[in-house]
Amino acid sequence: MKVSDYIVDFLEKKGVKHAYGYQGTMIAHLVESIGKSKIENHCVYNEQAAAFAAVGAAKATGKCAFAYATSGPGAINLVSGIADAYYDSVPVLFITGQVNTTEYTGISQLRQQAFQETKVVSIVKDICKYTSFVQTPESIVEEINKAWEIANTGRKGPVVLDIPMNVQRADIDVAQVQQETIQEEISQDTIDIILNELNASKRPVFVLGNGVGKDCTSRNRVKELIKRYRVPVITTLLGKDLIDTDDELNMGALGAAYGHRCANLIAYEKADLIISFGASLCRRQTGGNTKEFAKNAKIIRIDIDSNELLRTLHDEIHVPYDVNSIIEEILSVDGSYECKEWLEKCKYIKKKYEEFDNGCEGREPNKIIDEITSRLENNIVVSDVGQHMMWVMQSAHVKNTRLLFSGGHGAMGFALPAAIGAQIETGKPTMCIAGDGAFQMNIQELQWVFREKIPLCMVVFNNSSLGLIRQQQDDFFNSYYVGSTSEGGYLSPDFKKVAEAYNITSFKVESISELKSIVSNANMDEPLLIEYVLEPTTVAIPKTYFGETMVNQRPYVDNEILEDIKDI
Repeated sequence: MKVSDYIVDFLEKKGVKHAYGYQGTMIAHLVESIGKSKIENHCVYNEQAAAFAAVGAAKATGKCAFAYATSGPGAINLVSGIADAYYDSVPVLFITGQVNTTEYTGISQLRQQAFQETKVVSIVKDICKYTSFVQTPESIVEEINKAWEIANTGRKGPVVLDIPMNVQRADIDVAQVQQETIQEEISQDTIDIILNELNASKRPVFVLGNGVGKDCTSRNRVKELIKRYRVPVITTLLGKDLIDTDDELNMGALGAAYGHRCANLIAYEKADLIISFGASLCRRQTGGNTKEFAKNAKIIRIDIDSNELLRTLHDEIHVPYDVNSIIEEILSVDGSYECKEWLEKCKYIKKKYEEFDNGCEGREPNKIIDEITSRLENNIVVSDVGQHMMWVMQSAHVKNTRLLFSGGHGAMGFALPAAIGAQIETGKPTMCIAGDGAFQMNIQELQWVFREKIPLCMVVFNNSSLGLIRQQQDDFFNSYYVGSTSEGGYLSPDFKKVAEAYNITSFKVESISELKSIVSNANMDEPLLIEYVLEPTTVAIPKTYFGETMVNQRPYVDNEILEDIKDI
């Protein structure tokens, strides 16, 4: 059996249905094997898009996805997607082609062994769970089984196999290798500690983070947990879609800079207990002065990665286990909790803050996000990185919705290919939201959208600037806009015309009423691009100014509101 055929056969047996990549000489044998299989091959126009598409597919389903590239520049173009998968704990198998082993000289001092040879393993070893240079045909069985196992167990993440061309085309006699996964048991004492602390508290909060599983079962189980224990819920950015917007327990998303005022205040100084389910509680969530965060609360942190628990805040109980297993164990116990008075106080704070923010100038983008997402149910929304990411976090309406972000890596150019991968893998209605800067990063994939007639709704916010940077330049650089506006050397195109060049239906709008009309009448079974033109001075608010606490965001809340909620 040819090695490349064995790899594809292995992937088919693991349930992989789609491959994302770009053809090249050193990966040609694997691509040929994919073409003859039941796996559907999706050709991208830049390998970075293949990586992000696979990441989007895995984020949307919780299942391991697959992407490939040829050697040298092809493999290097995957790197940003590999990093995104690593930081956000996403299982993806990446396979890169490599030059023939016969081309290696044995002279280690050489910068390059052959044309388009690059030491892929050395480049990606710090941004993946496992990587291997597969030097012999016989080693493929052990290596691909090992890689798959590592990607899909423990804290999930990407794995990379670098396979020379002559190894791909070699014939081998294979026998399936099965590896046993050992799951560490959770002690009853651990569950008792969590429930005892919860029952003893007066003002508890659940924080839901990226550690909660992305598969339907895990997501449904955490909803059961929330329903049973009736504890106010705060999410991280990546956990925002774990609870519906209209759920009365939802107090918003935590964020040191752009988080919801209510979530920030409750976590920062109102709660007496925080139970964190798979949230890193990094400084983007807690603020720079970590000693002040949750200073009135005991913190229980549940995380499968014990290294994350080394980021200690104060007065913590560490639970180094899989979050989803802990949730299952808690649900297996006959218990409940409800503190109606505390919940009503949290709801009151949320109401007062929302009324204030909705009355502020500069919130038009938030209203747009609410408008386009409130019409959606059981769908997928993929956000890119920039001001629009903050608007989506603050105002996207979740109703059985999946929200996908480039979280830890924060990669501009993520949304379009990730949305394509998510739509292909799930078949669900999918919306891509991007800014003018981010959308241009992988704009060439509009050809992929057109070629495969992918029913993707793309909303591009065009404020003719790198808005998040421009806003930062207002704060720190006296509005000196280097590299972020037209006067500083940045320009954006007419996205409507660009989409038309790719034969994609497109519109340009400047008001919510125009947007409503288009969204109401558009055929969502076909590709659609909507360019929403905003003023270059558009901002993302509320925002914490540097040096101030995350409960004192700009624009500042009226003193009468602060006095009203001070003693809650």
